[in-house]
Amino acid sequence: MLFTKTLLWEMLQAALSSIENQQAMLNQLDAATGDGDHGTAILAAMKAATAGAHKEGTLKETLETIGWDVMSNTSGSTSALLGSFFIGMANAVTNEELDSVQTITMFESGLANVRTSSRADVGGKTMMDALIPAIESMTALKEQTPSLADIFTAADKAAQTGADSTKELVAKFGRAKNLGERSRGTLDAGAVSTALIYRAYAAAARLATPER
Repeated sequence: MLFTKTLLWEMLQAALSSIENQQAMLNQLDAATGDGDHGTAILAAMKAATAGAHKEGTLKETLETIGWDVMSNTSGSTSALLGSFFIGMANAVTNEELDSVQTITMFESGLANVRTSSRADVGGKTMMDALIPAIESMTALKEQTPSLADIFTAADKAAQTGADSTKELVAKFGRAKNLGERSRGTLDAGAVSTALIYRAYAAAARLATPER
């Protein structure tokens, strides 16, 4: 199975559904250390992303459209980082169908673009605690010629582990930074939403994978 524009839409649709179902929980998590609106913000961003995936264009053009639509139709750091990720993905795309290694390279390029605008890293109690491990888990499979289902299943597990780790971290960025030690003991909403997205991606990839 190859990564295509159709699979992209299916993955985004699955992620949107997951975020819709967990919006209230994400807002509640964010209320502990932030504005309490992360669920609302990531839902708006995923709606913009899914709508962008429906527009005409090549895979590369569609990823660029998604990135700019996410940044244009929603506000805040959530949309800026997510939009940057999609634009970074587009930078690595040259074909309409991508094999597993090309797919991994595309996601690596997305993360690289996010890193140009964010100083956050693993350990900062942000979405990067889930996103970076997710992409690194993909990279670790590059030499094994994995299936797309394998790639996204690994990313799902790594993102979940990363999100879970934020409970014991002290925030280093955003409003939560002002709480110091008081930020410890709660999960980071951005990391949790990222884990939800990659879990949905994995489910969609497995559903689209032909039985062996």
